[in-house]
Amino acid sequence: MVLSIPTLKYGDFRAFFIKSITLSLSKDIYVYDIVGYDDRKDCTIQVDATNNKILGQSTQVLDYDYEKDASLNLKKTISRQEANEIALKEFSGGTPISWELTDDNNQSIWEVKMIHGKHKHTVKINARTKAVI
Repeated sequence: MVLSIPTLKYGDFRAFFIKSITLSLSKDIYVYDIVGYDDRKDCTIQVDATNNKILGQSTQVLDYDYEKDASLNLKKTISRQEANEIALKEFSGGTPISWELTDDNNQSIWEVKMIHGKHKHTVKINARTKAVI
């Protein structure tokens, strides 16, 4: 099954700056948790990764300032699939269990959490340069 970042067409979310995207297993389904903001509010949305249906959504008044430059530019980052391939090369034999794309000090970072037997490992990847951090 190929899971890709959903194309959202709901409400005003498409006009938000995206701060982070997480894909993880929740109640036997993969769910995207997308955090964004605009000039007035924060927004969090949960989307079923298998069918792009919205599972939940919340907004709140923005009480602090984000730097727009610090938001994610998805056109300049590697895909989750490419980050997954890099993580599998870095932690051979591991099974990816969750993926998170965030902005960390103006760097887009993929964090892939993996397990192998009883061992857990996190692989951090620069989402623009593909370098393992």
